[in-house]
Amino acid sequence: MEIIFVRHGKTSWNKEKKMQGNVDIPLSEEGIIHAEKMADKLENKKIDIAFCSPLVRAKQTLEIINNTREEKIPVLYEEALIERNYALFEGRNKNTFNYDIVWDYSNPLNVESFFEFAWPIINFIFKKLLRAYKDKTVLIVSHGGVAKIFEMLLSKNSLYPEEVATYLPDNSEIITYKNKFENDFLYNVNDNEKVFNEKDLLFQIITPNIVSQYFSSLNIEDLIDSNKISKIPKVRYRASIIFAREDEKYAIETYKNTNEIKLPARSIEPSRNILHQVREIFLQMTGYLGNVSDFYHIGETVEIRPSDPIAEIVFTEVYFLSKATLVAEPLPEAKDEAEGFKIEYHSLENILNLMKKSLQEAKSLKNEFYRPLITKNQ
Repeated sequence: MEIIFVRHGKTSWNKEKKMQGNVDIPLSEEGIIHAEKMADKLENKKIDIAFCSPLVRAKQTLEIINNTREEKIPVLYEEALIERNYALFEGRNKNTFNYDIVWDYSNPLNVESFFEFAWPIINFIFKKLLRAYKDKTVLIVSHGGVAKIFEMLLSKNSLYPEEVATYLPDNSEIITYKNKFENDFLYNVNDNEKVFNEKDLLFQIITPNIVSQYFSSLNIEDLIDSNKISKIPKVRYRASIIFAREDEKYAIETYKNTNEIKLPARSIEPSRNILHQVREIFLQMTGYLGNVSDFYHIGETVEIRPSDPIAEIVFTEVYFLSKATLVAEPLPEAKDEAEGFKIEYHSLENILNLMKKSLQEAKSLKNEFYRPLITKNQ
């Protein structure tokens, strides 16, 4: 499958750096010229179907593309591809306010919230586009805000929340998403009703009290001895996610250089709704379309991770989803990359064997704190 995404040609508001949103602004003369040059690049490209935003600047751009072609592209107008409603920011110059706030997940302000805007696009991509047209070449003519969602979900590098505000293709820019392998454009939708009934037998994160069961020589109190670590430890909040793919394999993070194995996890902001943030993580990692009620909440754990000169106390919320598919490999942080980070997929039996091996290695160490992060429930 090949998806060709084109942002509409330039308008007078684009030139003036004004927020357009739902305001129906036509192309400028300059925008028409640029769109014609872009259309020349697609003139001989085989395209099976086009989906277009109903706003006039997108419709004009698509008409220009079709006018250059002998074989016209069939067109469907799609409401989900309309630009985001920026409310009180529409018509304002981007340089007169903090544009990043508009795309901050946690600050909907007076605009259409990120998820109100994103869900129709996500549904369009995963329920319609990638299903019905998986063997086709599809043209999408839409807007900058919509381009952010496509890039978040389909790019091999994905987008992290802090990058959403800064990503913006040029007017009349052509962006191509093409699957190299058959499974590249897998998607997660709620049509598999199988309920995973082994979740309580799968994993738990090892907490300090569990560590003490495996290391009789280790005094857990040493980890919080004020003479050894700071009296004000660093506190971090995490959401760990267990998800099973459609091929019945489970995603785990492995670290080649430290022999650690752990669940996919991301830091979360405790002042915000945790479930809302878990949904953001699923959106980024799997294109998940379901409701938060579909998540199994396995529980909470607390770890104390000793380090010099501070201790890190990590509160982790653990969630499980029975069926999901990774859309884009998550980019490792510098520390993860140095430790040989890799996402791997294994059968349940395989993972449990890895856990067993990890525990055996841990038990063989004397007077050292070794922290295998997940294991089978005891």
